[in-house]
Amino acid sequence: HSNGTVTPVSTVDLRPQTTSTIRNVHIKEGQFVKSGQLMFSLDDRADRASVERAEAQTARDRATLADLERQYKRSQELAGQGFISQSQVDTLRSQVESARALVGAASAEARASRVAASYTSIRAPMSGRVGAIAVYPGSLVQPTTSLTTITQLDPVNVAFTLPESSLSDLLSAQRAGQVSVEAQPSGGKPVVGKLNF
Repeated sequence: HSNGTVTPVSTVDLRPQTTSTIRNVHIKEGQFVKSGQLMFSLDDRADRASVERAEAQTARDRATLADLERQYKRSQELAGQGFISQSQVDTLRSQVESARALVGAASAEARASRVAASYTSIRAPMSGRVGAIAVYPGSLVQPTTSLTTITQLDPVNVAFTLPESSLSDLLSAQRAGQVSVEAQPSGGKPVVGKLNF
């Protein structure tokens, strides 16, 4: 028997990845949250507009590419029949390649804007208990702003000391295999864990 101290395995300081204002706080201090649970929503109007602009540009560039590909295919047929020169076909081919590059750039821009928009939803990186909440709707936040902390409570570490006379028995038990440990929280049910070191 020994007195022990419970310490969390990890505590995470939650910060935004962008400068914005808090739109909603979805959690309360002391609440248990699950990994992935929505905790804070930031103002996302500008980011949503950027996504819509980037997706519209991608759609326009795809339509232009499809039109040029049709013209290029037709020009090959016409050149085969001697109606247009090879240089006209080559010009259309270079326009198709240029339009393909524009579609690639627009798609990359749309992906980047969707990533930026995802930063406006701040979710729990792990399950645990929420600490003090330092912001409220309307607060201006930036990447240096601490929103709250999440402390992982399952599993937890229990640190305890033993008299030196018990150490040799414990070490020989540990060499034989995994040593289980029972912790008795004050006023709670016993919890069984394993000895780390």
